[in-house]
Order: sequence, then structure tokens, then C-alpha cells
Amino acid sequence: MANRTSSNRSYSLHTRDDISNYLEEELAFTTESVTADAFLHFAKPQTLWDTPAWSDMVAQLTADETQQQLNHWSEIEPETDQYEPFCAWVEHLLTFISQLPSPPTRQIRFQVSSRINLACTPGYSGGEEVPGTASAFSPDVVCIHRDVEEFGKWSQVKVPFEFKKRRRASSKKASDKKTSSKSATPSRSDSQTPDLPAPPQASRSRTGPKRSRQTEDDETAPQGKKARPSAPYATFQFQSSATPPQPPVQSRHTPTNEELQLARYAMETFAAVGDRTHVFAVFVKGPAITLWYFDRCGAVRSSPLNTDTSEGFVQFVKFLSSLMHMSDEALGFNPFFTNSSNTDPPGLRAGLLGLSVDIPNSENAYLTFKEELDRRTGLVSRATLVWKADLSGGESGPDPVNVVIKSSWQHSTRTPESQILFTLHENHQAKDLIVWCFHGWEQPGTIVSSQRAKFGESAPPVVGDRALRHTVLEYLSPVTTLSQPFHIRSIGWSVMQAIGFLNDMEWYHRDISIGNIGFSSLLKCGGVLIKLHDFDLSKNHSSNSGAPHWTGTVPFMSIELLEQPETHHRIGFEVEALMWTLLWIVRVYTNGEDKTTVGDHPLKLWLSNNLGSVAAEKKNYLQKISGYTNEFYRELEEQIADLAAEWNEMRNDQWKERRRANKPLLISESLYETPGFLKIQDWMTEKGWNEPSQRCSCGKHCALIAS
Repeated sequence: MANRTSSNRSYSLHTRDDISNYLEEELAFTTESVTADAFLHFAKPQTLWDTPAWSDMVAQLTADETQQQLNHWSEIEPETDQYEPFCAWVEHLLTFISQLPSPPTRQIRFQVSSRINLACTPGYSGGEEVPGTASAFSPDVVCIHRDVEEFGKWSQVKVPFEFKKRRRASSKKASDKKTSSKSATPSRSDSQTPDLPAPPQASRSRTGPKRSRQTEDDETAPQGKKARPSAPYATFQFQSSATPPQPPVQSRHTPTNEELQLARYAMETFAAVGDRTHVFAVFVKGPAITLWYFDRCGAVRSSPLNTDTSEGFVQFVKFLSSLMHMSDEALGFNPFFTNSSNTDPPGLRAGLLGLSVDIPNSENAYLTFKEELDRRTGLVSRATLVWKADLSGGESGPDPVNVVIKSSWQHSTRTPESQILFTLHENHQAKDLIVWCFHGWEQPGTIVSSQRAKFGESAPPVVGDRALRHTVLEYLSPVTTLSQPFHIRSIGWSVMQAIGFLNDMEWYHRDISIGNIGFSSLLKCGGVLIKLHDFDLSKNHSSNSGAPHWTGTVPFMSIELLEQPETHHRIGFEVEALMWTLLWIVRVYTNGEDKTTVGDHPLKLWLSNNLGSVAAEKKNYLQKISGYTNEFYRELEEQIADLAAEWNEMRNDQWKERRRANKPLLISESLYETPGFLKIQDWMTEKGWNEPSQRCSCGKHCALIAS
């Protein structure tokens, strides 16, 4: 699998208003509400709460004078001055909970984090951070492991807290109240509160862009507490897209700015290591405390716990005891990663490097994680995690095999990628055209609906249920590292053969793009095999599952698919996506590198969120006389211009068909069905693309390096 690039935003030129709107939409349509008792049922420490020792502890806490004095934290204004008193109050509660006879699973502490910028998950390319994708911001308070010596990473956060922002009162009454709150810590000015990440500078990707927003799997980030002028998120991260399931007619919830910020905290906690199945978070609005649970299908929130009442106070103490006594798995740490060779407990480890995990049902096969290739943020998303790894044991032979382990939250009704690949590889032609799959499985117990069933009889429903699937694949190098001009023809021909093979097997890839093409090196002859990978969104021709049709990576998507997103998929969409991929490489890359910035990117108009605008720009691009290649690929200018002209003429023929039939949306078979595929394949044959211009030593393959 080729190295992938990701970030906490998609590739296109988003503004901060976009970010807020995207996450607001997700929370509005996916947030479910349950009672506080139902929420607490998730952890299931009922045996602890039913003991006489628990009842005695609660009685002691209720009567404790120090606790009563500390519990005035909610009366302090502004809200920034509540953080320290709140943490002092909670720490006092923890001392009582810690004295229970039942030993805790972990020791925790609460810390004010509002002055500590936590670096967000950046984009990755080939295991390295993509320039310009770094950012940082601060949660108000965090729950962390008590053994954390120096706090400063999202990987250390167990539960993030967000406080309701209060306006500063200008009256003398507000000033007097602040003066009378002796326990309050000095307030900090708004200018000292970096709640939002700064806009990243232009980023560069060796492997290309990823997806846009009209998707089932968008990776988004919310706007924070303090509004700033809209600024573009100028990143060229490419992500594949698919239309979302139809949302309910009415939203379930109207999220506040603070709740959007809390969701962003949860997203970064998810992404920090990649080993979380769900994240708990807390919203504090005076004495009213709302418990939140985030997973890959949205959020569940409790009814507010009023800690000024006996019932709400006990419920909050129960929540604190749950954080100490629930299992790591119940707290959201994936047992696939925790039951491993890594000795650092969850919440203390910074990453998965060096981790060894067993592959289930594989006769002692196991993986050792070597290099992180992709770790995507997101809330309602696939949240794909990709590591380069060594595959050892089982049937892999005496020496470790270089592979990729991909973990992704897929829709539970979608055919797993591994199953698709196993089926395709029953045909011997597949080995030279598409990525090889070693293992694939759905992790037991990760279906979101089954997780939410732990909330008890009132378990909230799930829209677009997901499950965590792991796939072990052949490692493919990025196609852009086949950087020489003579490679372009072989890339085009090889992918055309893969498209034809899939069509013969009655499958569509549905996401032909730079990031989904890679190659394996043939050590004996010095040649390469260019292959398609990432079959997450692939679809069988006969599938009527209701899965979304609108898929792909916007800069490489067919004009017709951009203009008619609901149309059913066709082989011509795959061919056109290949053409746009080739046009992108020869215009943007120089010797395998994309050195462009936002200002000088030659194809930046292909990055728009407006699908109609992208389609119009592509139509104009096909009508250019020249200028299809940069200086590095100048020798290919004539052929690339001719390819664009060929497709443009085929589109003109489609326009004529539409006029004769008086059907302005007609999709021509001569363009987008098998005749169109064959016409482009014949064009490639005529231009000699079917034969490598630089051959390997055996003479059968394109050479990796020119002779």
C-alpha cells in the first residue's frame, strides 16, 4: 500500500466556518440523549456501588466540611477561574473513592490544561509529518493517569473537560462577587487562551490529495470558543469520498459552541495514538455536569447532573469511581492494541511503534509495528490508521514480510475490503494488477450498536452502524516515486488493465486516484508491478445494498459524477479518474515531489468544495491547446495534450447525443461504458503505452530505474 497522507482537515480550501458547520451537522444528526443512570450503566461497576463500603463513603463525603467548602467552585466567575477550584474539589473526592476496599484499575488525577497547548494530529506522508499541518490548542481540564510526570500530549488524556464560557460582567456586582471568591485562581485574558489551532500553512503531499466534505467519512474539526476571521485551511490532503446515509428529517440536538469544542477534544483524543474505540468527555456548566460519550457513529450525552443536589452529587461521584474502576476496554482502549507486547499502560504510551500484536485465527502469525503511515482524525468517520509492519509466523515463512496493517471503522453492512480482495485473487491475473491481502478480520465487540447496548435497556439507536476492521496487505510504494517521464505511460497502461480486469470480474474500484495507486519492486529483474489498492469503497456491479454511489477523490472524479452525484457508477468514471490522475502528476510533481504552495498551485481550482465549479474547471482544462505538463515532464506534453483532446472530443460527441435525444443529462455509452474504455485503451496502444519504454532485465516489466 502506498504511503498515505492525512490531516485533521480534508485537502481543500476550507474556512473555519466550514469546520464549525461540518461538526455541528454531525453532532446535530447523531447525538443521542440518555438519563444519567443509563449513562452510568455503561461502566457496570454496580457491584461496587451496592456495597456497604460505598454507602459509608458517600455518607462521609456528603458530610465532609472540606468537600462542602470546595464545592462552591461553580459560583466563581469568570469560568476560567473555576478550573483550579474544580480540580481541587474533584481531587478531594478521589481521596475518598481511593479508600474503598475494592482496588482501582488505575489511579487518576485532574489537571488544569487551559494554559498548555496540546499538539494536534498532523498530516502524515511516508511516516513523516506533512509540513504545514501542525496545530495545537488547549482543553480546559483533563483527566489523566496519576503517573504522568509531565503533561503535554493528547495521548495522555483519558477524559477531556470543557466549561461553559460566561460573559464577563461589567457591573460592580460582578466585580464584588469575584473579589469575594477567595478560592478563585487569577483569571487569564482571552488573548492567553489559544482554544483553536492556528491555520496551517500550505502542506505538501508526496502521495496526493484525499477527500472532500460531501462524504460519509469526513474528517473534520470544529470551530472553538473564540471566533477568528475565516482563513483557508490551505492543505492539499486528498481523501476519498462517499455520499452519507440520508439523515433524519429533523436534527436531534442543537450543539453549542462549547459542545463543538468538546467534540474536537474527543477527536484529538481518538487520533493521538489510534488505539481508542470510544472517548468519554465532560461538559461543565456551573453545578450542571453533562457526561458525553463519543464513538465513530456520533455521540451520546447524559441528562445534566446537578451536583448541588444529593442525587446529582452521588451520580458524579459514581462517574469518578467508574473512571478509576472500569476496565481499560470499557474506558475506550482497544484490546487489540492493549493486549500486546507494549508494556506502557493505556494513557501513558505515546504511540504504537514496536508494538507486537497477534493475528487471530492465523496459526501464530503476528505483526510488529515499524512505521506510521497514516493516522486520520475525525468523529463520524472511518478514522483509518495505517502502519507499516513486519508479518512473522504463520504461513509467512522464516523471514518477516513487509506489510501494511490498516485499521478502519467501516459501515457494518459494507463488504469488507479483505473479502473483496480474496474474491478477486481467486483469478490468477489479480496478482499483477491489485494489492495482495494476507489477512482480514472484523474485531469482535466493536460494532457500535453492540457497544451502545452497554447503556442498558435505554441504549440509544445508531445511524450508519460501524465496526472496526483490520486488513493486512502487501506494502506498495507510492506511485509518485515512479517519477521519471517514462514511468507515466506504464502507470496509465497498468491501471487501465486493472480497471478492465475489475470490470470483467464485475467490480468497480470507485476511487482511482494518486493515493490509491502503488507499485512493488521486482528485485530479480529491477522491474515494477503497478497496482491498485484501497478497495474500501469498491462495489460489485450487481450490488443493490443501497450503499452510496457518489464516491471518489474530488480532484480526480469524473465530470459527470461531479455534476450528477446520484448516478450509478460506470467503467468510464474509472477511466476518466485515471486521466485526471495522470494530468495531475505531470502538472504538479517534479521528480516525485510536490513543491507547490496554495498560492502557486496550478490546479488549485480542482480543490474547491463546490462540485459544479470543479466540473466546470475540468471542462475548461480539457479545451486547452497546451500547458498540460510542467518543465520536468515537458517531453510528454504532446501525448498528454492529445489524451486530453481525445477525451474532450468524446465528451463533444456525448453533447451531440444529448441534443439529438433532447436529454441534457444523458450519459453516453460511447463515453462512459465499455466502448469508451476500449477507445482510450486503443489510444494508449496506438501511442505505445502498452509497451515499457524502459524495460527491466527480463524484458517483461517497466524498469524502476532508467538504464
